[in-house]
Order: sequence, then C-alpha cells, then structure tokens
Amino acid sequence: MIFSRIFCCTLMSFFSFLPVNAHKEYHLVDGKPAIIIDDEAECIGHTWSQGTVFERHLIQKFYDLLPKDQGFVSFDIGAQTGCFSLMAHYFPSSTWYAFEPIIEAATVLQKNLELNGINNVRVENMALTNYCGKAYLSMPDKGNWGLSTIGETPLRFSAQTQRTVSCMDIDTFIELHTIERVHFMKLDTEGAELLILKGAKNMIQRDHPIIVMEYNETNMKQCGVHKADVDAFLIEMGYEWKLISSEDILCTPSC
Repeated sequence: MIFSRIFCCTLMSFFSFLPVNAHKEYHLVDGKPAIIIDDEAECIGHTWSQGTVFERHLIQKFYDLLPKDQGFVSFDIGAQTGCFSLMAHYFPSSTWYAFEPIIEAATVLQKNLELNGINNVRVENMALTNYCGKAYLSMPDKGNWGLSTIGETPLRFSAQTQRTVSCMDIDTFIELHTIERVHFMKLDTEGAELLILKGAKNMIQRDHPIIVMEYNETNMKQCGVHKADVDAFLIEMGYEWKLISSEDILCTPSC
C-alpha cells in the first residue's frame, strides 16, 4: 500500500513537469507577436523547424506589401499549414482564402488558425488549376509534401503515392462565392502557377491583384510549362515583374 502511494506520487510529480500541450511558437514577421502552431505542423514539409520558418524572408516581403490601415482580400494558393495565411492574425479586417489540396495539411492549417483565434481565413481543401473537376496529385514522403505537384512528370522527387483531389479554376470560385475583388495572391504550387493564372484570367483582368509567385523552371517543366510561357501571359495581362528571391517573383500591374 505504501509502495503504491509512493509510486502514484512519483508519477504525478513526473507528469507535472510535462507541458500541457505540444504547441510551438514561431515568429513570422519582424516586430509582431509570435504565432502558435500545432505540433503536427512540424512533421509536414519543411515549413517549421526548431523555431525557424522556411523562407521567412519571403513571408516578410509579402507582409510588407499588405496595407496596414485597410481591408483587403488575399488568396494563399499552396497554403500548406499556413505560414502565409497565419499573417491574417495581424490584419483582422482582411479576408483570406487558403487553398491546400492535401487534407492532412489543410486540417493542421485549420488547427493553427483556431490556436491563434484567427477567424478571417477560409480554408479550401482543393487544388487550383485551369478547370473544374479532379486532378492527380503526385506526392513524396510526408516530410517533403511541399514538393507535391499536379504535374505529370515529377522531377524533384520519386512519387511515393498519387491521390485524386478536387480542383477548380479561380474564375469559377470567384463566381460561386461572389468575391468582389482580390487584392493579393501568393502562388507556390510546384509548377502549376501558369495553369492557375490562366484559370483566373477574368479576375486578373478585372482586379489586377499584386502577385507573389514561385518562378522555378524545374517545377514548371513538371507541368509542361516554360518560363517563356509565364512571361508571355504576364505581359498579356499587363504585368511587370522582378525577382525577390532566387526563385520567386513579385508581379505588379504595369499601369
């Protein structure tokens, strides 16, 4: 009996030193409070690792573009677990749409939003492209899910699995949800960026949003796209662009 009491007291003391939860804090942008992420977010892709956010410099650049004193609508395409969408915490009058085709990542993104009390982000578990229906998503191991692509010829990994995911073009999404204007877009979709832009042609001509997107030639080839194709489309839409990282561009209306 005495041994049992000692064991129980020892066990209770041990658990009293354990954290109540496994949530982690990360700083997304300079001068702003940290955000909280669910522990599972660190297991999906390489976005979060030991307090460091992947491509934080790019997140900071996107943050610096956003107006601090007015509302806006932002599309986060290829949202994963939310390193861009979680910035909505700093812009409570804004509206964000986060598109992520991998259900596990979308679920963790929703948890991250709830942990931070963010209610101005709508998570859409779908891929965006230039048509409505289904698409095949080629995926590597879980730790590299950020490389997943709807391209038919993955070049940066050997596909471990392929899933069928729902997909939609932005123009249809805009019409279905009666979105009056889109001000900003971030695209990181492992080569499908041009397909997405073509599926948003009506909206782009209407709204001329500021666009930050991946501009990686190897990824483009996965989807049968070349840089010249992207360049031609941006010119057609009246945009100019510049590199803001080794493989990302900032696209702004030229007039």
